[in-house]
Amino acid sequence: MKCRLMNKHTQVALVEYNEDVQAITNIYEITNIEYAPLSFYNAYYDAAISNVKAMNQWFQGRGIPSWRKKLNHLLERLNVSSPGDLLNKHYALSLSDQYWIVEECSCIQWEDINFFTHYFDAAGFLQASLDDSNNSYSVQNNSLKTPNNTTDGMLQKGWIIENDKRVLVKGTYTRFEQEPFNEWLASQICKRLGFDYCNYIVDWYTVKQDKVIVSKCENFINENEEIIGAYDVFQSTKKENTINDYKHYVQILENHGILDARKKITEMFVVDYLTMNVDRHLKNYGIIRNVETLKWERVTPIFDTGQSMCCDEYTQNMDFTHGYGKFFTNTSKDYNAILKSLDWDIIRAIPIQDLKGLSEEYYTLLKSFQTKMEYKNKEWSEERLKKLKDGLSTRIDLFEKESNEI
Repeated sequence: MKCRLMNKHTQVALVEYNEDVQAITNIYEITNIEYAPLSFYNAYYDAAISNVKAMNQWFQGRGIPSWRKKLNHLLERLNVSSPGDLLNKHYALSLSDQYWIVEECSCIQWEDINFFTHYFDAAGFLQASLDDSNNSYSVQNNSLKTPNNTTDGMLQKGWIIENDKRVLVKGTYTRFEQEPFNEWLASQICKRLGFDYCNYIVDWYTVKQDKVIVSKCENFINENEEIIGAYDVFQSTKKENTINDYKHYVQILENHGILDARKKITEMFVVDYLTMNVDRHLKNYGIIRNVETLKWERVTPIFDTGQSMCCDEYTQNMDFTHGYGKFFTNTSKDYNAILKSLDWDIIRAIPIQDLKGLSEEYYTLLKSFQTKMEYKNKEWSEERLKKLKDGLSTRIDLFEKESNEI
């Protein structure tokens, strides 16, 4: 099937998409390389990399990964054999960018189909995603007419429409189901400290006759924007041997006109320090680019901080004094070392005293959900809740101590 790969209104390339192998098998023409995904743009100018391979890596990377929690249940309920079967459904549209594919002869326009302005029914997909039972059933075919076919990540998740807003609903991954509360906590830290952030709330979502704990957040881009992950940004310029990853990344952003990059990136890692986030990989932050002008508009707000606060540890093993997080290409770096790699003047200016009372507020939220959570998960004990409360206080105290010594 000969298709046009589009970036909103602009044709990027003419390609062959083979539905049997669920892959792009040929690129007939590159029409506008400047409007291509940055990962493909980077590869296009590297003679050692196959254009077809690079295009497929990007395209398949937009889909649901093989490590998605309860993936087999989801695929069975959607009546598809693999995540690859979903890649080109409903033009491969997303709510994270404006790319789509359409048959070469089609007259369909982006305005006719995009999910930023058009309704979609995501109930079936989300039910199939969040239902942890072993029940076998199939959802309606229109459940594939959603942006949920292009949702990366390990968490069970799905986009819905609430009050005319595009809202991402995320479940849990770890055995103690703590992630939504950690997302809320990171939001509250950012709110009090004046950081730019994606706001998360904790809620129940009804699945069949049961309720599951979820986080919800509104989409933070509009129909003229795309999210570009930090990995592709990092790879867009060769790193000098004389600078570290942090300076390399910040320099790239500053050279593209994002002049507050140093401050924004420092603030993000401060939140990771305070919450002991272990999952700040290079897809969990990045930049927002205007797809019409190609201008790099801003750093993404702080998002995806669920894998924090010792959420995968048994209560007796929770340690809030020592730990390791991800820092660019270093996947296991001591939190204090991360802090010392950042901008000291920015760190010293952070009003850490504004977090006073947050530990108690965090505990109150946890306590309000305890009865229902403990019914399903015995690890949700009073001991754990108090450890989380005291653990947050410990992290705040340690940050204050470290920042005074920097």
